[in-house]
Amino acid sequence: MKLAYRIIALLVVGGLIVLATGAYALGIASYERYSGYLAPVWDETGEAIYYIQRDTSGFIWGMGWEHFSPPASSYVTTDEFSLRRLNAESSEVEILQTWPNSPLSSRVTKHYRGRIFNTVSARVERDSGAVKFNVVLQIPKVPRSDIWALTGAWRPDVPAVATWQQQGHRSGGFSDQALLNGVEVIAVRGRESFPAAIVTIAGDGNQRVVLKNDDFDDLFPGGIPQRRIDERSRRTSIERVRTYKKTRVELIAKHMAAGLREGEAMLKATEDMEELGLIPKRPRLVAKTVSANPDNLKVFDIPPDYFTVGLFNDIAAAISEPGKLVDTNTGGYLKYYDDDVGPRLKAWREAGNDRFIVRTGGQTYLLEVRRFK
Repeated sequence: MKLAYRIIALLVVGGLIVLATGAYALGIASYERYSGYLAPVWDETGEAIYYIQRDTSGFIWGMGWEHFSPPASSYVTTDEFSLRRLNAESSEVEILQTWPNSPLSSRVTKHYRGRIFNTVSARVERDSGAVKFNVVLQIPKVPRSDIWALTGAWRPDVPAVATWQQQGHRSGGFSDQALLNGVEVIAVRGRESFPAAIVTIAGDGNQRVVLKNDDFDDLFPGGIPQRRIDERSRRTSIERVRTYKKTRVELIAKHMAAGLREGEAMLKATEDMEELGLIPKRPRLVAKTVSANPDNLKVFDIPPDYFTVGLFNDIAAAISEPGKLVDTNTGGYLKYYDDDVGPRLKAWREAGNDRFIVRTGGQTYLLEVRRFK
């Protein structure tokens, strides 16, 4: 009898081993580890790069093929984050500070392949001698995800006081310090949402891999395709914002030097930037004197004294100079005592109606909102 139990036990264990081996062979169960690089930015000199590195390992079981199977499960054994500095010339790495365990450590979660150990977003930025960082980890949980953040500021003589804290929202964004002296630094996507390399891109498109993980050569045996560079590059956005800020400061200074007050100079600078195409042109209102109601448009009767008390400022400006484009908004379309012409006109315009008739002081005007692409 004992022999029979032993045989049965051996068969059960053997069957489990076969199943486990088969699952491993099919990729349904495995132990995996990944390293990835997040939020690289230049230091002040352009000789080094600050970034966050994530090193994660754990067990995975289940298919997890999106649209074809339920999510796979993962149990994270280690999930380490560190702030690092990379010498852009020699590729030598200096570990500045390490946080060995994230809220994901020793925890089972469910994900599809491609993000099996959860996704992470990060931002790194230099600020007055410090290196500020914000790492955000979103952990799935019914009915909604838990969001954790690691936030702090590292200084050469003072380590960052930072611990993982749960928060109610997810912050993001990127730093314009990824572009310095015409050279951009980016992190290239890798396996399971772990960026596989840090790459510098010159203005002429020349790329140089300054740091790569173990998966990089398998992923990009022929080099990084341009589409991979384009999807990660923020050069155009950064240059646009920098041009906007620089031009606005110069224009305000120019108009103030010409005698305008600061508020007036700021308004004039905005108009100039619209003309330069640096910002979209705001809608404008224009009036035309008419003797009849063309196209049977909606008619609004506005007593002249409503303009005197400060209502309908844009309409007042337009009808005072027919044919001139003026700034427009409906903030001054208010109810005056028991007359609701203001709210009615506001509702009309906010419904997308850009043409209407105004009768006031014995005159009839066609008002039209001009919009610019």
